[in-house]
Amino acid sequence: MNEHRSDTFQHLKGKYVTLTVEDEQLRVGTDDGWSLHIYNGYTLSCGERVGALTHASLRLKLVDCLVDDVKMTMMFSGDKFLTVDLTDDGYSGPEAMQLNGPDGSIVIWS
Repeated sequence: MNEHRSDTFQHLKGKYVTLTVEDEQLRVGTDDGWSLHIYNGYTLSCGERVGALTHASLRLKLVDCLVDDVKMTMMFSGDKFLTVDLTDDGYSGPEAMQLNGPDGSIVIWS
């Protein structure tokens, strides 16, 4: 398993993002128009608590992001982590994740 920092998320690092559940997907958005839609399974770890967001939203500062063949982990300030399952078992479609930029750019993980 080769874990690396993803340059794809460089525009989000250091920014406050809002995590919101919309239509059975998790959305990670910024005030300046970046939006990551997560369709695969995920867990949110907040210190000792682990779970999934339901209908609440959280505003957190993104510190770093690591990606490998089986997971993506977003690290937030305050010892909070979002882990997305990128394995075949975690797939729920239409894709694993989709990042939309304010300039119309799109990056898709399938």
